[in-house]
Amino acid sequence: MATKNVLAFDLGASSGRGMLARFDGEKITLEEIHRFPHNFSMLNGHAYWNILSLMDEMKEGLRKCETGLSGVGFDTWGVDCGLLTKEGDLVGMPGSYRDPALDDANMNEALIALNPKKESGASTSALLKDSIQNGEIYAFNQTGIASLAYNTLYKLYYMKKEMPSLLEKADKILLLPNLIEYFFSGVKHTEYSIASTTQLYNMQEKCWSQPIIDCLGFQRDWFTDVDLAGRDLGLLRKDVAQEVGQKDLHIISAPGHDTACAVAAVPAKEDEYTFLSSGTWSLMGISSKEMLTGDSIIRDKISNEGTWDGGYRPTVNIIGLWLQQEIRRNFAAAGREYSFGEMAELAAKEKPLQSFIRPDDFMQPGDYPGKIREYCKQTGQPVPETDGALVRCILESLALKYKQTYLSLKPYITWEEKLYIVGGGVQNALLNQFTANALGIPVITGASEATAVGNVMAQLKALGCYETAQEKCNILGASFDTATYEPQDADAWAEAYGRFENLYEK
Repeated sequence: MATKNVLAFDLGASSGRGMLARFDGEKITLEEIHRFPHNFSMLNGHAYWNILSLMDEMKEGLRKCETGLSGVGFDTWGVDCGLLTKEGDLVGMPGSYRDPALDDANMNEALIALNPKKESGASTSALLKDSIQNGEIYAFNQTGIASLAYNTLYKLYYMKKEMPSLLEKADKILLLPNLIEYFFSGVKHTEYSIASTTQLYNMQEKCWSQPIIDCLGFQRDWFTDVDLAGRDLGLLRKDVAQEVGQKDLHIISAPGHDTACAVAAVPAKEDEYTFLSSGTWSLMGISSKEMLTGDSIIRDKISNEGTWDGGYRPTVNIIGLWLQQEIRRNFAAAGREYSFGEMAELAAKEKPLQSFIRPDDFMQPGDYPGKIREYCKQTGQPVPETDGALVRCILESLALKYKQTYLSLKPYITWEEKLYIVGGGVQNALLNQFTANALGIPVITGASEATAVGNVMAQLKALGCYETAQEKCNILGASFDTATYEPQDADAWAEAYGRFENLYEK
């Protein structure tokens, strides 16, 4: 077949890149065409994304593609959205999930409002807590998604309460990847995987949750029809095509949520499997034919988010390599510059399984060497004195956190126990080995550029380049290296997990 060229724009919360994929009928070759930094800005006490700058950068990426393109797709982080007027113009700047207003207090207000028993007037803390829990159960039963303070539901609740004039101007609400698609194609729609991050979409019934929308006073017609990735949205708008020098370029709806893209790049031949998308954030989950329900799912914050092809991927959010990135900045500020590879070498030389932290307690920037040492001291553990011991503490704690999460998912795993890892973390061989040791199962790594690869694979399927899951696996296998890590030192890691679990009792 003639080579197909597609462009994947993969936007993370601090940078974006345009990845050109060339597919010759057997394998994909990737080339980074354009990379650009971006971040949210604080204005009037709120956090916003600079959509104008993002659009300019993506146009520049299109200009740099001298090769003829068959398609372009876009993926971003979840939950954030933009508002459009009836005429199709943008209402303000899209807000960021890092907005300080999106706190637990705001979320709890919304959950109380959703509580079918309406105990919001409760005068005691016990009744108030019960009201919040009832609202959370109701929200989960309506959507299948765990309550997190930055979900779209709570953003719109805050806007309804504190920014009503903005919502009054809104005719349509588009999630960020679909907002970008609209500016390039003129088509307003919502893709399934990104809709699943809102906590406004009923994952069981596959429709917007009208009871939640009505209860919180949102407008039903704000939300567009939901469709699956792979839809051809038509040609690039004429004015944009002329601006960037691209003719006959089709906008293809990729899985809008970057995690859905990463999971689409998992090199699994099985229909159901266990995965870890490993990067600044870690997301562990399973590819499931059914939505998971029950009290334990709500307790463990398991979200039934959507796959690129309309299925389920029950997922748990975990702090990831942010911990290693932050302590690397601490070392550099103290005059000790290490590459990630050098940090792994230092950690490998240290005595194993000495001290652990609770990873999700270390989500904010700061003096990580000092924080970790103080935490270990306060919990009666050996204090890691060297840089290598600090790094080893972080990596082993992450691996043990992965085991804790895996055990919450294990009752729903009916297939062969092994873990597929994709994303930038596949390059951290030491953490991959620790993960195999902690879980006691084989770990198989896939593409490090998983989000871009998943975006590309969805486009190629839409263009008729392959049909079956086996064909997809053959393409991934021919294009990207894999590695397998077998578990080691089972008894030592089992004992270490007992000590790690005890940290959650204190």
